[in-house]
Amino acid sequence: MDASFDALVERACGHPPYDYQRRLARDGLPELLRVPTGGGKTLAATLPWLYRRRLHPDPAVRAATPHWLVVVLPMRVLVEQTATVVRGWLERLGLDEDVGLHVVMGGEGEVESRWRLAPEREAVFVGTLDMLLSRALNRGYAASRFAWPLDFGLLNAGVQWVFDEVQLMGPALPTARQLEGLRRALGTALPCASMWMSATVDPEQLVTVDLPQVGGVVELRPADRDGPLRRRLEAAKVVRQVHVADPKRYAHQVAKALAGAHRPGTLTLAIVNTVGRARELRELLEALAGAGSAELVLLHSRFRRGDRARQAEEALARVDRDGPGRIVVSTQVVEAGVDVSATTLFTEAAPWPSVVQRAGRCNRDGAADGARLLWASPPHPAPYDADDVAAAEAALRELEGVGVTGPALGARAVPVKPVVHPVLRRRDLLELFDTTPDLSGNDVDVGRFLRTAEDLDVQVAWRPVAASGPDEREAAPTRAGGPPGRGGGWLPACRRLGPGVQGAGAGRRARRARRALAAGRIRGSGRRRPAHARAPPVGAAAPPSGGRRAGRPCPGERARAHRPASRPA
Repeated sequence: MDASFDALVERACGHPPYDYQRRLARDGLPELLRVPTGGGKTLAATLPWLYRRRLHPDPAVRAATPHWLVVVLPMRVLVEQTATVVRGWLERLGLDEDVGLHVVMGGEGEVESRWRLAPEREAVFVGTLDMLLSRALNRGYAASRFAWPLDFGLLNAGVQWVFDEVQLMGPALPTARQLEGLRRALGTALPCASMWMSATVDPEQLVTVDLPQVGGVVELRPADRDGPLRRRLEAAKVVRQVHVADPKRYAHQVAKALAGAHRPGTLTLAIVNTVGRARELRELLEALAGAGSAELVLLHSRFRRGDRARQAEEALARVDRDGPGRIVVSTQVVEAGVDVSATTLFTEAAPWPSVVQRAGRCNRDGAADGARLLWASPPHPAPYDADDVAAAEAALRELEGVGVTGPALGARAVPVKPVVHPVLRRRDLLELFDTTPDLSGNDVDVGRFLRTAEDLDVQVAWRPVAASGPDEREAAPTRAGGPPGRGGGWLPACRRLGPGVQGAGAGRRARRARRALAAGRIRGSGRRRPAHARAPPVGAAAPPSGGRRAGRPCPGERARAHRPASRPA
């Protein structure tokens, strides 16, 4: 059996599997997979499932293995990279026609019809936690209300869920655990299972009220540490602090240090905590003569789809050893899961699990000579907790000048303040079976179970279209375009669409949206305001006083009254 799995991995990847991956093919996916960064978790989540579902010699094992594999990731860049890797594996195995591959994230257009029309077909889903877990909660984002029950039923029957980089999931982690516990308690039409993967997860973080026990746990054994994985596990980097004398010139001094630390023919990766500092650092590096002719790439989450794909392709491309090398300036989008190996890595201090994940991008393959892990104290701890950042800084100072490995960093006990998230209970899940709006026209919001309340940024994009048409890598628009708003407010973008602008609101959809606004519907939605909430025509008599409808606003109106105003673009 193992030899057959070895042949599968050799054909798909060009190298044999690690010992722990063989154990997964033999015994099945565990509830918790705890493997250091660079240990091959993506392969471990995918190919053992594929082997047990299609190639295992025991028919009972094939029948008991769920026919869908759903891989949940916290970031879009991880979804794109993972989907590309899995697609390549299926093509090399000759299974791309037999096993479906569905990418589920915002901006990908309508993909649900393919899995709804053939739900019995074996398939791999790779998507963001928002899009996939909202469907498992019967409130599918970017899906029709009438399709919510379909996706809810399909994604809660005969599915192997895999949650990667769980330290970045936030409220979605207890939600995923509760969903698995409630599936076991309430029963499903077909068996389901879940696996959580991370290099830094604490099993105590997985304990929830309806799933208090962590089942099988797979970690590395001596056979793994002595085999082909040993080179990656022992890949070292020397810790050095970048001292900033003048906090007001923080970005200038960091840029100067990076330009001096970069080596021709190698990759230098700088990871900062905010998009603003990433942009500033990239501009300063471009202006510094010390950066030489090294290629500069900026990567963050606020690029449009086509631009982001190009930036990620440039950032992850192989570096010419005989050339000037490359400096990539990024945010947390490369913190976890991205398969890149830098000779020099700079990171701003962050909570310790984030530092460990970022350090995993430095000398990831163990091939770099003299790898360095540089760090600096950021001018402000945001978006992280100040105590968590201070604890990480203290730990890094203790390691000054020391060569460290990924497992050694992960084993250090550095305090991280626990965060309390909303917990999905049995009553909450049962209430979600009702998909009708309430009296004010609103739906039950599942956002608190998926993302933190502080994540309030909303992006609204637009793009001019040349006479030759959009770039072939640009997805078809699915939302109205317009100037962006922040802080929980939004702008009625369809009012701002003009000739020559392509967006989901262009043409027929824009006219429909304008009619909705003129008719007094709620901004940004297709639901009408209650009659008592609409302003009377000019000159009309005021409605009679008395009662809720005449004297007090309905709940929807109260919510609108407290929304912050949209900021100008």
